[in-house]
Amino acid sequence: MSDYQDQLSVSMDAAMEEKIESYCELNDVDMQTAVHEALNEFINMHGEEIAQLIAGYRAMGNLNEEICDEFTACEAEAYSHFC
Repeated sequence: MSDYQDQLSVSMDAAMEEKIESYCELNDVDMQTAVHEALNEFINMHGEEIAQLIAGYRAMGNLNEEICDEFTACEAEAYSHFC
Protein backbone atom coordinates (compact mmCIF):
# COMPACT_ATOMS: atom_id res chain seq x y z
CA MET A 1 0.00 0.00 0.00
CA SER A 2 1.23 3.45 -0.84
CA ASP A 3 2.23 6.00 1.77
CA TYR A 4 0.48 8.63 -0.36
CA GLN A 5 -2.57 10.16 1.26
CA ASP A 6 -5.23 12.30 -0.33
CA GLN A 7 -8.04 14.29 1.20
CA LEU A 8 -11.68 13.53 0.65
CA SER A 9 -14.48 15.94 1.41
CA VAL A 10 -17.70 14.35 2.65
CA SER A 11 -21.03 16.18 2.64
CA MET A 12 -23.90 15.00 4.80
CA ASP A 13 -27.08 16.32 6.31
CA ALA A 14 -27.28 17.33 9.96
CA ALA A 15 -29.02 14.11 11.02
CA MET A 16 -26.27 11.92 9.56
CA GLU A 17 -23.57 14.10 11.09
CA GLU A 18 -25.24 13.77 14.48
CA LYS A 19 -25.36 9.97 14.14
CA ILE A 20 -21.68 9.83 13.23
CA GLU A 21 -20.73 12.15 16.08
CA SER A 22 -22.69 9.95 18.51
CA TYR A 23 -20.98 6.84 17.12
CA CYS A 24 -17.58 8.49 17.49
CA GLU A 25 -18.25 9.52 21.06
CA LEU A 26 -19.60 6.09 22.02
CA ASN A 27 -16.67 4.26 20.40
CA ASP A 28 -13.97 6.80 21.27
CA VAL A 29 -12.88 7.36 17.66
CA ASP A 30 -12.51 10.51 15.61
CA MET A 31 -14.75 11.25 12.64
CA GLN A 32 -11.97 10.52 10.14
CA THR A 33 -11.55 7.02 11.56
CA ALA A 34 -15.30 6.40 11.55
CA VAL A 35 -15.68 7.50 7.92
CA HIS A 36 -12.61 5.47 6.90
CA GLU A 37 -14.05 2.36 8.58
CA ALA A 38 -17.45 2.92 6.94
CA LEU A 39 -15.89 3.24 3.48
CA ASN A 40 -13.80 0.11 4.04
CA GLU A 41 -16.91 -1.79 5.13
CA PHE A 42 -18.83 -0.60 2.05
CA ILE A 43 -16.00 -1.61 -0.28
CA ASN A 44 -15.67 -5.00 1.41
CA MET A 45 -19.43 -5.60 1.10
CA HIS A 46 -19.59 -4.50 -2.54
CA GLY A 47 -16.07 -5.32 -3.71
CA GLU A 48 -17.13 -8.00 -6.19
CA GLU A 49 -19.73 -5.73 -7.78
CA ILE A 50 -17.22 -2.89 -8.03
CA ALA A 51 -14.64 -5.21 -9.61
CA GLN A 52 -17.22 -6.41 -12.15
CA LEU A 53 -18.15 -2.84 -13.07
CA ILE A 54 -14.49 -1.90 -13.54
CA ALA A 55 -13.87 -4.99 -15.68
CA GLY A 56 -16.96 -4.24 -17.77
CA TYR A 57 -15.93 -0.65 -18.43
CA ARG A 58 -12.43 -1.80 -19.39
CA ALA A 59 -13.80 -4.49 -21.70
CA MET A 60 -16.16 -2.05 -23.42
CA GLY A 61 -13.52 0.67 -23.79
CA ASN A 62 -12.25 -0.53 -27.16
CA LEU A 63 -15.75 -1.01 -28.54
CA ASN A 64 -16.78 2.46 -27.39
CA GLU A 65 -13.70 3.93 -29.05
CA GLU A 66 -14.54 2.15 -32.33
CA ILE A 67 -18.11 3.45 -32.22
CA CYS A 68 -16.88 6.98 -31.63
CA ASP A 69 -14.45 6.70 -34.53
CA GLU A 70 -17.24 5.50 -36.84
CA PHE A 71 -19.45 8.48 -36.03
CA THR A 72 -16.79 11.20 -36.09
CA ALA A 73 -17.26 11.87 -39.81
CA CYS A 74 -21.07 11.96 -39.45
CA GLU A 75 -20.85 14.40 -36.58
CA ALA A 76 -18.43 16.61 -38.48
CA GLU A 77 -20.75 16.69 -41.49
CA ALA A 78 -23.80 17.49 -39.34
CA TYR A 79 -21.89 20.19 -37.50
CA SER A 80 -20.85 21.78 -40.80
CA HIS A 81 -24.52 22.41 -41.62
CA PHE A 82 -24.92 24.52 -38.48
CA CYS A 83 -21.79 26.64 -38.84
